[in-house]
Amino acid sequence: MDALGVYLYCFTRRGAVREIKAAGVDEHGTVTTLETDAAAAVFSTVSLREFAADAAPDGAQDPEWLIPRACRHQQVVEEVMRAGPVLPVRFGTIFSSGKILERFLAEKGGEVARVLDRLSDKEEWAVKGFVDLGRVQEWLMASDPVLAEHRRRLPDLPGARYFQQKSLDVKTEEAVRLWRRGVVSQVQALLAPHAVDACPLRPQPRNLTGRDAEMIFNAAYLLLRSDIDTFREQVARVGATYAEQGLTLEVSGPWPSYNFCPPLGED
Repeated sequence: MDALGVYLYCFTRRGAVREIKAAGVDEHGTVTTLETDAAAAVFSTVSLREFAADAAPDGAQDPEWLIPRACRHQQVVEEVMRAGPVLPVRFGTIFSSGKILERFLAEKGGEVARVLDRLSDKEEWAVKGFVDLGRVQEWLMASDPVLAEHRRRLPDLPGARYFQQKSLDVKTEEAVRLWRRGVVSQVQALLAPHAVDACPLRPQPRNLTGRDAEMIFNAAYLLLRSDIDTFREQVARVGATYAEQGLTLEVSGPWPSYNFCPPLGED
């Protein structure tokens, strides 16, 4: 018999959920709650051997192992989120026994409750910005008089034109870098006042987005539910402002508030 551990998905308010229909992270265990006076922990039992790093050293890097389990983890958190505020925890958070989880919740329950109070009536939404570099360069050529004049003066003779084109390419790359820095700063400034909190995130590479366009903007926003429509309208306005320049803004949500939850300890 495999030793069993307690897999933790999230915390929520006491009594917020009575039944969870989503499958456990291993597709077998029943998801249930452990409640104290302050909060409730959402968990299921799992095989410690299956999740032990020393037993499966490549498990966390194997997409076939990781992706379905991460998706089931997310599905549980999202189901709980529909019932009330939720404090999500990282994928792979496991306690050695229910008593250890109960002790943890007894010690941290007050802190958990305060976080849940802060997240009440709020949702996390994401905004990503993708850029068409060809359109950016064309916009800069049309709007920057120095670049436009440099391109106009390119000589017709191939030899002379080659070196002048190289010089223009260097100037264009620098202009794109300055444009990128300025646009990211301006988008942040235009969106942040419409949110309770904002968390800048590292742009994702193309191999994760699966898109040809480069992501240059990535941020999470904590929004009051009453302000969500206003925020989405603001994203649309900002996106329309920069669409001609080659920037596309995309908003998605709601998501569990991973980016606005404090760490509760590493033990």
